[in-house]
Amino acid sequence: MKKLLLCILVSASLIACTNQETKTTATSEDTEGGSYVSLDDKTAKAKQMIEGYMKNDTSLAHEVYVDTLKAIDGFANNVDSLNKYKVTPGGRSAFINADMFTHTLFSDITMTLNKGDLKTFTGNNGQVATGYWGLWTGKGKYTNTVTKVPLHMILWWKGDKVVTIYRIFDPSTLKAEVAASQKK
Repeated sequence: MKKLLLCILVSASLIACTNQETKTTATSEDTEGGSYVSLDDKTAKAKQMIEGYMKNDTSLAHEVYVDTLKAIDGFANNVDSLNKYKVTPGGRSAFINADMFTHTLFSDITMTLNKGDLKTFTGNNGQVATGYWGLWTGKGKYTNTVTKVPLHMILWWKGDKVVTIYRIFDPSTLKAEVAASQKK
């Protein structure tokens, strides 16, 4: 009897060891999860566009942004009646022109590109976005004030093109420089 019981236990153990475990992972359930990298093509393009912006060179931005680029600036009072951020009209050309305009207001524009400032996320749902967390610095041409503004951006990609850019920053120094430029 002992030998029979031992044989049944050993057989059950062997069967249990050969059966594959079917377990649902958190990743397959987490549709908003994903992974990030910092040494990929999209992160490199974002870095090149930032470097170009600092030199007032928009050539790569014209290639990477789609014509119908949705530019969303997340700052105070830039929301509609449905509490959604307003999309800046004009697509790629308006966005690039606005970025170029900052060079008429500020000199010595720099943006940090430290380790960890740029990452590209690929979501479990297939969405791809490059995030920037850095510091924008410039010297006002009208106020002569050096300003340092934390800047956070997300570039949403479809293929090799950016279709939406979301930025969040404090626009007060930008507004002050615009106001100073209007005084006669």
